[in-house]
Order: sequence, then C-alpha cells, then structure tokens
Amino acid sequence: MTPVTWPVWRQLPTPVRAIGRWLTIVQVAGYTVSLIYVWHTTRLLPSGIADHYRGSEGLDGAMQFPKSLGELLTITHTHLFSMLVIFVLSGLGVTLCERVPERIQRVLVIEPFVALLVSMSAIWLVRYVSPGFGLLLQLSSGLMAATFYLQAWLVLAELGLWERSTPG
Repeated sequence: MTPVTWPVWRQLPTPVRAIGRWLTIVQVAGYTVSLIYVWHTTRLLPSGIADHYRGSEGLDGAMQFPKSLGELLTITHTHLFSMLVIFVLSGLGVTLCERVPERIQRVLVIEPFVALLVSMSAIWLVRYVSPGFGLLLQLSSGLMAATFYLQAWLVLAELGLWERSTPG
C-alpha cells in the first residue's frame, strides 16, 4: 500500500495560505474575546465558576441564579458544536505545518477535543454534584486554551504574518 502524502502550507496556492492565515487570526480574536467574557463572569476562578453555574451573590454584588436544565443544555449544545468547528479548523491548520513532527501534531489535534468533553462534563458536575468541580473546569479549559493558542502560533509561524508576492 502506498503511503498517502498530505500537503503542507508551502505547497498550497497563495489564496489558500491567505485563507489559513486570516482564519487563524480571526479565530484568535474570537477565542480571546470569549476568554475575556469568561474572566468577566467568573474571574477564571473555581469559586467564580461555581457561582456562575450554581448561583450566588455575584462578584459585583449582583445576584446570579442557578443555571436551569434548559440553560445548561443550550450552553452545552452551542459550545460542543461551535468549538468543534474551531478545533477542526485549527487542527487542520496544524496538520499542514511541516515543521511540527507528526507525533506532536497528533497530540495537538486530539487534546482540544478531549478537553472540550471534559469541560462540558465539568459544567454539569459543578451545577449538580459539587462546586469543587470548578477546578476541573478551570484546568481543562485552561489546557484547551493553551493548546489552541499554540496551534495558532504554529500555523502563523509556518505561514508568516504577511506573504510577500514574488514578481513574475
């Protein structure tokens, strides 16, 4: 059986590389805004996470109410599908990086999906089992974010921020 060769960024046409570059830049912007929102609502602390999902006096004195079953289903559904797309696209970008060894690519491609499932499970555990699972959510989400930013950095390093066109 002949091994299948996968293209790398430098072998793809300039417009495809531009799509990869700008897709990555916009994903980084969107992911960063979402982390700012999470910081705003939870301060990225296990106690803030528990307050957000279980309800309590909020960080700014406003009441936070426990998330209902319907709200948790909505949060889980939208996060699973939207983040799935983000990680498919960022993972494909990493697989096109020729400077990243295949073994590292595999870890970087799989990790966000595992962390996403753990994070979504942790939300339910925080709400219905124990606020202590806020630490699991903090750790899994932190690892997921770190991996995403590493993926983006690798793709942008491979593509360069701006591509120079050659005359001819």
